[in-house]
Amino acid sequence: MPASTSTTTTEFPRTGSAASTKDIELQLEQLREDIAALAKTVAAVGNEKASEMKSKAKRAAADASDASYQIAEAAKNQALTWERDLEGQIRANPIQSVAIAAGVGFLFALLSRR
Repeated sequence: MPASTSTTTTEFPRTGSAASTKDIELQLEQLREDIAALAKTVAAVGNEKASEMKSKAKRAAADASDASYQIAEAAKNQALTWERDLEGQIRANPIQSVAIAAGVGFLFALLSRR
C-alpha cells in the first residue's frame, strides 16, 4: 500500500487572480450578510422566549397571590366563626365562663411565679 501524502482542499475556479479575489470578496460579503441575518433571527427568537417566560412568571405570581388571598380570607372567616361560637357559649353559660376564665388565670399566675 503506497502512503498517500496529499491533502484534500476545496478548489475554486481559477479565472485569474483579480477574478478570484473578487469572488472571495463577494462570498465573504454574502457570508457577513448571512451571519447578520442569523444574528437577527436568533435575537428575535430569544426575545420571544423571554417574553413568554415573563408572561408565565407574571401568571404564576398572580395565581400565587390569588391563592394566598383566598387562604387568608378563609382563615379570617374561620376566626370570625369561632369568635361568634365562643360568644354564644359565654352568653348561654355566663357563670361557667367566668369560672373557667378564673381557673385559667389562676393557672397562668402559678406558672409565671416559677
